Amino acid sequence: MGKLTAKQIAGLTQPGRYSDGDGLMLYIDSGGRRYWLLRYTHAGKRRDLSLGQEKLLSLRDARALALEARQQLQQGIDPLAERRSESKQHISFAEAAERVHKARLASWSNGKHQDQWISTLRNHVFPVFGTKPVAEVSRGDVVAALAPIWLTLPETARRVKQRIEAVIDWAVGEDIREDGINFKLVTRALPRQNDQVIHMKAVHFADMPAFMKALTMAKSHPKVRAAIEVTVLTASRPGNVRFMTWDEIDLDAAVWRIPAAKMKMKRDHVVPLPPRAVELLQFAKNWRREDNPYVFPADKGDKPLSENTKTGAIKAMGWPATAHGFRSSFKDWSRAARWEDYLSEFQLAHVDTNASRAPYGRDGQVALRRAMMEDWAAYVAGLAQPPAVEQAEVPPARARGTAGNVVALSLAKTTNRSR
Repeated sequence: MGKLTAKQIAGLTQPGRYSDGDGLMLYIDSGGRRYWLLRYTHAGKRRDLSLGQEKLLSLRDARALALEARQQLQQGIDPLAERRSESKQHISFAEAAERVHKARLASWSNGKHQDQWISTLRNHVFPVFGTKPVAEVSRGDVVAALAPIWLTLPETARRVKQRIEAVIDWAVGEDIREDGINFKLVTRALPRQNDQVIHMKAVHFADMPAFMKALTMAKSHPKVRAAIEVTVLTASRPGNVRFMTWDEIDLDAAVWRIPAAKMKMKRDHVVPLPPRAVELLQFAKNWRREDNPYVFPADKGDKPLSENTKTGAIKAMGWPATAHGFRSSFKDWSRAARWEDYLSEFQLAHVDTNASRAPYGRDGQVALRRAMMEDWAAYVAGLAQPPAVEQAEVPPARARGTAGNVVALSLAKTTNRSR
């Protein structure tokens, strides 16, 4: 077919492709929609480049766009690939961040971290340059976003900086940016932060019996109190307790098996449960629901109890502590009670970098850890004498409890404590 005319185009109604020559054609689909297409071959592959809707693009304009595309081909440029590349240049930082977040979701076991990763960017970065093309984000933009929180929220600011860097790196990898940003220069452009490490607020181990007694009298829901107490008794990460499911619990064997997917170090972790923890989990069956797999479920829906609920309950008790801080309380107690350091490290699911102790880790030392955790449970219940505070600075010297610990543990097993 020769060149099309405006009159011919107006009379075309049947679905099909109508050539104007040199690859330009009018395409009418089965629904009657009309588009201009340019068919061409590049690197041995046939491609169709959409030029636009016929009702918005005249024959003259379509021919002009087709000519531009053919000129690109003569220069060795693929017009379709070029268009896609150009469209990428307009991706905003916010859109890029959402894509990175979505891509990383499967690699994160902690639901709280999943939410925090993107929420910190939404709160602190998107208002500053979220709508700006990620290809155009500059070092100055990053400094502007970090400056308001750099000294007031130093830990958050450092994490936000890392997350911005992850988005920029993604954009470079996707060929959206030609190069990255020198984040060392970003840090130099900001005031120097206090280098002090910020730790989670913790109750001193000497005060733990008093805290546990106060917990029994707290006005929060029994489910919340139980979740806090299990966190203390197992020295587990609060997130692991929140996301504890019934299929992980073996009450007969008194163990909690956390799958690697939920663990920070990506390896299975066995937690021995002292008698009081078993008692609490038996009681937790009172709020078990078929539509929710979690041991500590939210009041509605299929989600677990929120971390803010536990934090709020502790705050309402008047104690300056966080749920995560109980791990520090346990660690300090274990040193003062002179339990071997590697046992408490196993219990806390920390990585032991001492190769000479590797043989001790093959079975996770569950039996010894059980004895240690039963000592801990007896201590926080007020059923065992506290270790001397000054011993906290003395390196642990044994892997077994004292006879006094065993007696206290026996008492713990037979004493009925109301919670």
